[in-house]
Amino acid sequence: MVTTKIMIVEDEGLVAQDLKRRLSKMGYSTFHVVNTGESAVKQSRIFQPDLILMDIILAQGFMDGIDAAKQIREFLDTPIIFLTASSDTRTLVRAKATEPDGYILKPFQTRELQITIELTLYKHESEKETRRKDKWLRTALDSLSEGVIASDTSGNICFMNGVAQQFTGWKEMEACGKPMAEIVRFARPFFREPNETNSENGLESMNEIYSEGLVLSKDGNITKVFAKNEPVLSTNGVRLGSILVLRDS
Repeated sequence: MVTTKIMIVEDEGLVAQDLKRRLSKMGYSTFHVVNTGESAVKQSRIFQPDLILMDIILAQGFMDGIDAAKQIREFLDTPIIFLTASSDTRTLVRAKATEPDGYILKPFQTRELQITIELTLYKHESEKETRRKDKWLRTALDSLSEGVIASDTSGNICFMNGVAQQFTGWKEMEACGKPMAEIVRFARPFFREPNETNSENGLESMNEIYSEGLVLSKDGNITKVFAKNEPVLSTNGVRLGSILVLRDS
């Protein structure tokens, strides 16, 4: 906790000093205080805070706390907690647009501030760890020689690795949100067991073992592949979606 760097953006000197005093009692010791939105944007690049406590109404300068937060979000992944006496709808709507990590109305109790800070820092660190894991997973999937396509419960695509994009001719950004049957087209239906239920593209029959077929890409290219479709289940057995694996044959 003592190494957490906190930037205080507050135009009233006494309020800023009171915040520093309260934060010191919580165990924080590294602060940087600025009194304008412009200074907040400039100094956040230099100070690289772990947390920003941002007053919305800043009498000095031409930029309020909300505008400053918007600019800081563009280059810094730092949680921002708004501290303000304003609770009107317009201010709240503007503040929400910046996706703040917290919003505390003045006056506030020290305990309220402490809980908000601790939860914000914990949530932010958890999200960073999730993003790190996602990056590792994506890198691993992109290194595979097989195409991997994930779809949700509605059958809409939510992920494609690089090889899958080559097979289908679709970029992941274009394909996400579209039905699997629209993106993965077969020039020849996949083999189905006699008692298995047919589906529009034969995906329901691809379980446990690889099935052979021809994939027709967006550009009209045909690739002979082996395909396997596996359901993704929650710990309670609820279907969350499916994973389609395409292997060049």
